[in-house]
Amino acid sequence: MMTLSAIAYQRDIAGQLKNTTYATSGDWSLVWGPLQDDYGNLAFVVRSASTGNFALVVRGSLTTFTWPALENWFYDLDVLLQSPWPYFPNARGAMVSNGSYWQAFGLAAATWGGQTLASFLMNIVPRSATLYVTGHSLGANLATVLASWISAQRGPAAGQPDPNTRSYTFAAPSPGNTVFTGAYNARLPNSWRYWNVLDVVPQAWDNLLNIDTIYNNYGLLTPIPVQAAIDSMYAALWSSQEYYGSFYQQTNGKGTSLGPTWQLFVDWYTQVSIQHGHNTYLQLLGAPLVKDTLLTELTPEAVGPIMERPKIEKGKVPLFVVPPRKAG
Repeated sequence: MMTLSAIAYQRDIAGQLKNTTYATSGDWSLVWGPLQDDYGNLAFVVRSASTGNFALVVRGSLTTFTWPALENWFYDLDVLLQSPWPYFPNARGAMVSNGSYWQAFGLAAATWGGQTLASFLMNIVPRSATLYVTGHSLGANLATVLASWISAQRGPAAGQPDPNTRSYTFAAPSPGNTVFTGAYNARLPNSWRYWNVLDVVPQAWDNLLNIDTIYNNYGLLTPIPVQAAIDSMYAALWSSQEYYGSFYQQTNGKGTSLGPTWQLFVDWYTQVSIQHGHNTYLQLLGAPLVKDTLLTELTPEAVGPIMERPKIEKGKVPLFVVPPRKAG
């Protein structure tokens, strides 16, 4: 699944899938997509020749990680605003970030070959088949939301575990609140969240302040401007969560931690980028690395409804107050 997630970053996805030296062994082939939607997110569906199972692979809008990327996600995912999640009807109070909600459904409504992703998953993928849902980074955040949504469409009745929808996410920022997380864990018992202990991205959003000291044990201090930005983001986020009475939490408990692995003689920003890289995750998993031809300009064109990015409207979010800093 991590190899499929890494392939999502590449220019020639169909060609990369044929590479028999990867962990995917050339076994998976495209059946829908790849398609990039109006948000810049990309998704495709593949089928395994050996098992007949399917996988929905999600890539976020940013193909490389830099520090400004996290700041971009802070607003791009509209984490200060939360939306009710109606697809866990047995879990009242389930919420996800407003941006995750709209971006997930932007992908679901995107059309390729005359068929939306939603229609393909519900009408073409047999309900008896296992559907894997996977992604790395921002794609993992959206994969989590989409996995819970598609499970509600094709899985058993609400409140029952779904054995046929299986989620594998890597380096995901948390998409939803504690109620969403509890319902997700119960609904999708066959789900796994992998994260590199030295990757800053999985610290968002429920452990954001950990970024202030993440590399201190290695003698690499978080730059003061980054600490200031993190503290400001945390204050705004804390205030918003208090307003909603709804707090972000990662799925799958503590998840499956990977690492540590350390890159010598690089600065803080470079270390952050390396630790978050998809090939670092493959290395930590003991899988062959994907030969990068990073997606730069050539992208599939979106076909479907044009959706404006949700905006933070004045008056919708309470005045920010400085929260108490965690002890230690």
